Amino acid sequence: MTIESPLPLIPISIVLVTSILILISRKRPNLREFWSFAGSILTFISVAVMVPTILNSQKIVYTLSTLAPGVSLNFRVDALSLIFGIVSSFLWIFATCYNIGYMRSLNEHAQTRYYMCFAIAILGAQGVSYSGSLLSLYLFYEIITIFTYPLVAHHQDEEGYAGAKKYIVYLMGTSKGLLLPAMVLTYIFTGTLDFADNITTGIFTKGTDGVWVTVTYCLFLFGFAKAAIMPLHNWLPSAMVAPTPVSALLHAVAVVKAGVFCISRVMLSVFGVELLRSLNLGLYTAYFVSFTILVASIIALTKDDLKARLTKRLRSEKAFPEGEGCTP
Repeated sequence: MTIESPLPLIPISIVLVTSILILISRKRPNLREFWSFAGSILTFISVAVMVPTILNSQKIVYTLSTLAPGVSLNFRVDALSLIFGIVSSFLWIFATCYNIGYMRSLNEHAQTRYYMCFAIAILGAQGVSYSGSLLSLYLFYEIITIFTYPLVAHHQDEEGYAGAKKYIVYLMGTSKGLLLPAMVLTYIFTGTLDFADNITTGIFTKGTDGVWVTVTYCLFLFGFAKAAIMPLHNWLPSAMVAPTPVSALLHAVAVVKAGVFCISRVMLSVFGVELLRSLNLGLYTAYFVSFTILVASIIALTKDDLKARLTKRLRSEKAFPEGEGCTP
């Protein structure tokens, strides 16, 4: 059963209002950090409100605008989207605690910009969670990229700018060079960018040429570079020049998980289980992912310090004066 309701817009709106309040409160640090806490808690509650509906095997849908036949800015909440929505909103609460302790203890600069960009990155994650079409998914996916760039470059030194440059080039380059063509091909072959209600069949018809379906699928798979599938993974270790809480955001809260979620959503709601099985695309995806896991683990074993083992780079200059930090 499908329920028409604007409920998916509530957590997105809460995060948007939170980011505006953070900006307005830039001269009052305690109030600014209160908004971060309040916004994260309210966002999680607004997501949790939708849980009973989904547990009753129902879906929540809402169309905000229709731009053309088959092209709309719409939202949907099902079991898959709710999982990512709950995870990102819940972890934002803990990330806020970490942010406050980190930024205050180190007396970091540009804290208002930091908190605001952090909040809008969560907004993008929430939007990605509840997107009901490729258009909506793409827009919120790009919001995450744009507003995490200042977080990666936060230290504003040579190393920070170099890491942020690689970050934006990889993610923007793949989204423009791979995702947009994939969306165009999808619309040409199917006449719609809206997600299918049935994950078994997807939106591609049986008569679609298998070669073009495979090409489109590969464009999607590598276009969502936030998933850090090799060989389009190098942005991730380079982005670890960012403050440590941003590393948590990139890995655990929004960015990488958004990429993985997007791939999962496209696999199920665009191509469908039957088409993936008939072309063995799901199997080849497993090969790519397994290769990434194994090779990344081998590379990690060559690193001497903990954060380098997890993310390749360790930035401790801010936390420890020279000679007092942990060295390999």
